[in-house]
Amino acid sequence: MVHRQRTIEIADFELPRGAVGIKQLMAMPRATWDHLRNEITRRRQQDPDRPLARCRLCKGPVFIRSHFAGGEHAPVYAHYPESPADCPWYDGANLKPDDARAAQYHGHQERALHRWMCDTIAELLRNDARCRVVTVDTYRRPAVEKRGRYPDVYAELEGLGKFAIEVQLSKPFAPEIAARHLHYEAEGVALIWVFRELPDELPQGFHDVITLQRGNAFLFDDAAFAASNARGTLALTALLENDRGGFLKPRYVALDDLDGSTGRAVFLEDRRSDRLLAYCKAGREKWWEAFKQAPPTDFDYPFDEPCFIPPWDSIKNFVPELRPWKRRCWDEQFVRGDRLFAELAAILFSIAHTAMAGRDRVYLTRFSDGSALTSMLNAKLSAQAFMPFATLIETMLSATPARERLERMSVARSFALAKQGAEQVRPGDPVWAGATRLFPEVFDGLRRAELADLGKLPAWAGGAATGG
Repeated sequence: MVHRQRTIEIADFELPRGAVGIKQLMAMPRATWDHLRNEITRRRQQDPDRPLARCRLCKGPVFIRSHFAGGEHAPVYAHYPESPADCPWYDGANLKPDDARAAQYHGHQERALHRWMCDTIAELLRNDARCRVVTVDTYRRPAVEKRGRYPDVYAELEGLGKFAIEVQLSKPFAPEIAARHLHYEAEGVALIWVFRELPDELPQGFHDVITLQRGNAFLFDDAAFAASNARGTLALTALLENDRGGFLKPRYVALDDLDGSTGRAVFLEDRRSDRLLAYCKAGREKWWEAFKQAPPTDFDYPFDEPCFIPPWDSIKNFVPELRPWKRRCWDEQFVRGDRLFAELAAILFSIAHTAMAGRDRVYLTRFSDGSALTSMLNAKLSAQAFMPFATLIETMLSATPARERLERMSVARSFALAKQGAEQVRPGDPVWAGATRLFPEVFDGLRRAELADLGKLPAWAGGAATGG
């Protein structure tokens, strides 16, 4: 039976990601949907009964398939085999990984080049005086997992730890990549994927590996072989992603140079987290500067001062919808929208700074004692102008270590009265979009989840990492 190909229009992800439509998926930067694809597969390997993403119509589990057309990869949703075949968005049966692998290798799992690379890498490791164990394609009895693995090369180096090196000449498959990472992570073994070369058109499996290695690709090419002989130990060619979709100049690295502290991946430099954090900080940089330049007057900050013009211009560029919103504020309420947004931003920044510092620090009033944040929230939520933003402010507060303020009777009452007193601004509103650009770590579910996955969600936003 031949099924007409359809498109899954919306996938519902586990929160905080939420619903992600196909247009939103296809508009994502490559690094973002690669990460999302890997997390879906990782969850599939860990807990298949609790999928990360489900089809909006049939509720069946879905994954992200890479569709190659027009010289580039594009992400689309696809049902897993157990999804209902009568779903209106059903997109046909998928080739099973074992069958795909057999077709790829034409029944031959081992090739001469693959074997040479494994043997050579093992021999180079043996030449290292710190090497205590090295094996090639040998079963490793598990310490934690139910079954072991046959790593291409396994090594234990004194002072460095345990390494599994997987030599990959053709495209690896997503379930296999995720399964190996989960296995070695549980076993306390650093997993490194090694290619011979990177083709001009990278297969999706290569992208999956590079994503898991935080934007790093490792090669054992002729240059790495020469560097290994010169150093007397294994050296790899490291290619690190640049900001233009390519790679920086090759670097030659030994195992000593690699960071395996995250447990999830081994890399030379984290090229993914740094870019995410830089994006987050860039949206509020001008606002931090404005708050530093404009000390409070007797009660409020002077939001009419020139120092607040650059941040307002900046946020309008990120969220053009704020321009007509500003006009509506004046036409309907006789309120200056830019000043109102600046005051709201000051509330959000006060929450963030309090969470960062571990003590109350507010930018909107002269309150300065240990209950300054509580006093500021009670004062502002009682004002008619800020009542519509109670849910937005509560969302910010709930995501930070300052959330305990919500348990205080006066604050809980202020939020409740504000919500009763005005219709609440919700996601999709220009002001909510502006808050999302200022604090994506809180309001942007996709970026918040990705930072948490990478162990880089800042502590002030409820994560274990540090940063502002």
